[in-house]
Amino acid sequence: MDAKKLGKKIKIARIELDMNQTDLANKIGAKQKSISRYENGISMPSLETLVKIAKVLKKSAGYFLDE
Repeated sequence: MDAKKLGKKIKIARIELDMNQTDLANKIGAKQKSISRYENGISMPSLETLVKIAKVLKKSAGYFLDE
């Protein structure tokens, strides 16, 4: 999976729930800076973190992994 595509999907799903980066970070036990780095394709979340993100954003992990 391309980091930029994954990041875009995370951002879209987060915005659909009217959630900001800090909200998402707090719910998964991460820092806002980490969410920003994921959304901008600078870094990739671990599988464990991606599962947490998916749960909070009410999506399957597969949604984020599908190209």
